[in-house]
Amino acid sequence: MSGDEQAERQVRAARNQSMFRMVNERLTELNEAFQSIDGGYVIACECADVGCTEMLTITADAYEAIRREPNRFAVLPDHVYPDVEAVVDEHPGYVVVAKHGAAEPIVRALDPRA
Repeated sequence: MSGDEQAERQVRAARNQSMFRMVNERLTELNEAFQSIDGGYVIACECADVGCTEMLTITADAYEAIRREPNRFAVLPDHVYPDVEAVVDEHPGYVVVAKHGAAEPIVRALDPRA
């Protein structure tokens, strides 16, 4: 894969994952209402596959820890794309990935909390 093709793939993945992150920011309001019942958040997998509709459960504290770094996303363990991201943390039911290369400035710019 050429450098231009790799950069294009990284940017596309960054946009897809940023979209899922925006969905999860909206879900946070609902999750906060239900957290007292089950103690967890249910969020969309934030993987680079725009067709992914799978969900994962995460604690509120873990979600907030991930969100402190704009280039990090919670994904299902088998939804990692090593050519555009690296696993930086593993938990039961999900892993945390960090975007790198051409994707990193995109996800930082698209961070709804920025």
